[in-house]
Amino acid sequence: MSVTRVSDPDGGDVTYKQVELALWHPDCWTLEVTDELADTHIVEKSLYPTDELVKGDFLLVSDGDVTLDEYTETIDAHRSVESVAVLKQSRERARVVVNYDRDHSIVPDIVNSEFMPVEPVYITGGVEYWTVLVRADRLADVVQSMRAEYDVDLRSVHEADPRDNVEFSDFVDQVSDQLSARQTESMLEAQRVGYYNWPRDVSANAVADELDVSNPTVLEHLRKGEQKVLNLFLDKLSKRKGQYR
Repeated sequence: MSVTRVSDPDGGDVTYKQVELALWHPDCWTLEVTDELADTHIVEKSLYPTDELVKGDFLLVSDGDVTLDEYTETIDAHRSVESVAVLKQSRERARVVVNYDRDHSIVPDIVNSEFMPVEPVYITGGVEYWTVLVRADRLADVVQSMRAEYDVDLRSVHEADPRDNVEFSDFVDQVSDQLSARQTESMLEAQRVGYYNWPRDVSANAVADELDVSNPTVLEHLRKGEQKVLNLFLDKLSKRKGQYR
């Protein structure tokens, strides 16, 4: 496997590990709320620590009987939470902004450690799941230091491969990175003319005519592109539904 290397100012190469962590720490509203409310999940989209507060943009998901109103009310009632604002809501999901006490957050310690998050943090069942990069030569010391304060479980450790797009936390970026220009063009045109509607408004021939290519050519671009998009999505779905339970 290829290894991510950068030059060290003192000479030599520095290698990085990609690490998946399961974390627990006390007095955290995300952990306590998802532990209290069955089949609830939180995805941290972005966090902005200030001197006293952490301002967070979160996606809330309820797969069970808990309503989103009950979900947000439980968050708002937590002792460390100052306020909750719902930005957008559907039947099972809500995007919210939560302002909460900085002293009840692990984020400052993560930021000040050697860990560099490379994917959104996922919380469910009273556990936080992080994917981070860390210098290989400092991994043991960082984990030991974190375990002195928190419950830390290393779920997987592997060498960061430059062929992996670990730096893309956004699904659209990952898809775009995988698709060729022709595959992207073909799929976007297919969507525009109604090829992906059900039932379909047009056949692949219509997509080919719009792009001025042959039917076999456009079908090849569509099938290969669809396979990449579907596999990426199902990999993420499988990880979320299986690994974190």
